[in-house]
Amino acid sequence: METVDAAARITGPSSDFSRIPYHLYTDQTVFDLEQERIFRGPTWSYLGFETEVKEPGDYITGYVGTTPYVLTRDKDGALHAFVNRCAHRGVAVVRDLRGNARNFTCIYHQWCYALNGDLIGVPMMKGMRGVGGYPDDFSVDGHGLKKLRVESFSGIVFGTFSDETPPLEDYLGPAICARLKLVCGRPIKVTGYHRHTMRANWKLFVENTRDMYHAPMLHPFLPVFGIADMNMRATMEMNERGGLNSVLAGYRPPPGGDEPARPRPTKGLVLEEPGVAVGVPEFQDGLALAIISIFPSCLFTLPGNTFSVRQIRPKKPDLVETLYTWYAFEDDDQEMLQRRRMQNNLFGPAGYVAMEDAEALELIQQRISDAALDGCSVLEFGGRGTEDRIDHMLSEGAIRAFWKGYCDIMGIPVSDESAAA
Repeated sequence: METVDAAARITGPSSDFSRIPYHLYTDQTVFDLEQERIFRGPTWSYLGFETEVKEPGDYITGYVGTTPYVLTRDKDGALHAFVNRCAHRGVAVVRDLRGNARNFTCIYHQWCYALNGDLIGVPMMKGMRGVGGYPDDFSVDGHGLKKLRVESFSGIVFGTFSDETPPLEDYLGPAICARLKLVCGRPIKVTGYHRHTMRANWKLFVENTRDMYHAPMLHPFLPVFGIADMNMRATMEMNERGGLNSVLAGYRPPPGGDEPARPRPTKGLVLEEPGVAVGVPEFQDGLALAIISIFPSCLFTLPGNTFSVRQIRPKKPDLVETLYTWYAFEDDDQEMLQRRRMQNNLFGPAGYVAMEDAEALELIQQRISDAALDGCSVLEFGGRGTEDRIDHMLSEGAIRAFWKGYCDIMGIPVSDESAAA
């Protein structure tokens, strides 16, 4: 009841989603409600790739929102995920990022858990020399680690805390399922990780990944060197989960045969290593840029031949971490692996694109925090309101669609006043 009242008291966007109040990026109450309604609510959060826990006993750790989790594979090959917090006193049971184990033992009082999160051992459960120990009715049953529902699609593992979350494939929708089958359609291998912390609200990052307007302005080298430009044939599909999930794609016809693309001639600008910007076509339909956003915490970014998935980890209203997992196909030859590594320089904490985005997002956060409650973002590029699909890049429609879905799941009312003057 209290959270219903909390949502109702929050001032939401305008009804056409072209005005977004700044306090939605800065308010601790909003952040806390997001953890309950979104990250612990009826959503599927990305946990990792199946290949990261390939063998029995393999595990990785991470966060769903602010909640720590462990993803494991048991001796029978089944996947499990559970909260990384001891049922006894709340200590982190697993402290490594990844590894292989027969079971998990808390360092504090040595409570021991199986690979599926069940409690299987408690030291001195019956006390010693007839004294101490737990009451007679104490049982290890019911004291396991809190578990998540787990499903996987195309080798990608997702988890949810809610019994109300629909089946994963229904949640993703046909457009995202089709794209994931394409970009993860062959056995993959993880080639590395990066962590990038930004002093900005997590939703500013989500907006950035749906914002094609900023790309040629903030990153002018993208069109100059032919990585991406506004003239590409493009589609934005936002028709799943009320606009929360989206697929952005850019297509470029191959220059001819299997010949690699070349940077466009420019006046006074020379790219010392062309391999950063150019690659070879990988998909028959000419797909050259794919950005797959799966609400709330997963982003596949695939420009050219560099493939990564980013896990979004909100830490505070003004702090977010993104975990990059770089991947390639198992049957890539050395030339392709080298090409992917070279193009990885576009992203990551020191990536040519990502560090410019981070700087812009942090500048926003600094200024809107000063003006909290009084101002708002203006999102009218490409019109007002929301659409299910846009067949060009000249629009902020994907951002407006995100805010529509966000308000629905948060229960935040929109303003009756539209942006139209």
